[in-house]
Amino acid sequence: SRQRIPTYSAAMVASSARLRQHWQHGACLDIDREMTHLTLAITCKTLFDADIEAEAQEAGAAITTVLKMFPRFMLPFNQLLARLPLPSNRRAAQARARLEAIMYRIIQERRAHNVDMGDLLSMLLAARDHEGDGQGMSDQQLRDEIMTIFLAGHETTAALLTWTWYLLAQHPLQEAQLHAELDTVLKGRPPTFDDVPQLVYTRMVLAEAMRLYPPAWIIGRRAIEPYAVGGYELPAKTIVLVSPYLIQHDARFYPAPEVFDPQRWTPEAEAGRPKFAYFPFGGGARQCIGEGFAWMESMLILATLAQQWQMRLVPGHQVALQPLITLRPKYGMRMILTRRAA
Repeated sequence: SRQRIPTYSAAMVASSARLRQHWQHGACLDIDREMTHLTLAITCKTLFDADIEAEAQEAGAAITTVLKMFPRFMLPFNQLLARLPLPSNRRAAQARARLEAIMYRIIQERRAHNVDMGDLLSMLLAARDHEGDGQGMSDQQLRDEIMTIFLAGHETTAALLTWTWYLLAQHPLQEAQLHAELDTVLKGRPPTFDDVPQLVYTRMVLAEAMRLYPPAWIIGRRAIEPYAVGGYELPAKTIVLVSPYLIQHDARFYPAPEVFDPQRWTPEAEAGRPKFAYFPFGGGARQCIGEGFAWMESMLILATLAQQWQMRLVPGHQVALQPLITLRPKYGMRMILTRRAA
């Protein structure tokens, strides 16, 4: 809901501020893990009014275990493979059980209090099946709904921020321009929702990072009826895969496509490209419902952390793509923190 999004901004900034205060100058951290824990906590607080910061590390590890099983889910006979007594299957089952335990705890706590908190979970609890038996959702149905939002609502943003820190570390001139904007607009205070429209270059940096490393690197659709495209006839039920990663690296739309250049996102530059030369959130009727939430969250997190910290890649750390459900760094993103001068 567009009306609810501004109310989430304070929680996003507060969580980010706690993280930046916890960091130490010269520390060597896996920024991928740090961003995952941060967005986990923000998603649970804003959408479910639940505090899982104490469980964030365990939940993050469980999510990584589940995501690593994604390629196997896509194989033929995957249901048979899942029944084999393999160590990887046992690890995945344990990880899923841990995530489900967190979801059920959140649901049970909310049912016990029976108070409308004005968040997504309250809306789901209040929903009634007016076309069926008139009842509300079962715990299992609620689990399915909030698990989807829980995973989709943090994993993509964490990946985007991780790749953004990596790119800024490789491009000090663009990093300096980002810092200049933050210093000018914020003047040392924490960002707020009202600052978002003024953080023009911050948004451009994130847009370019999402062009180069779109978290949703491939998107699947199913044709519900025969469909003609490009001289081919796709039968009904055909699965169609489209890749933002490939399109957004196409030199027809982006000269020198491997170069990190936030200036591609001036209004004039955007107007000169076809609409679907850039679709990190999908498009059409199934465009990502969380796009507005994700833009605000990523901008506020980046602004809050970059106000006080710079990052540089640990010498010798290998950076490689790991295309799971989202596009993650295969070996994490080990970086050294440097506190910015006042």
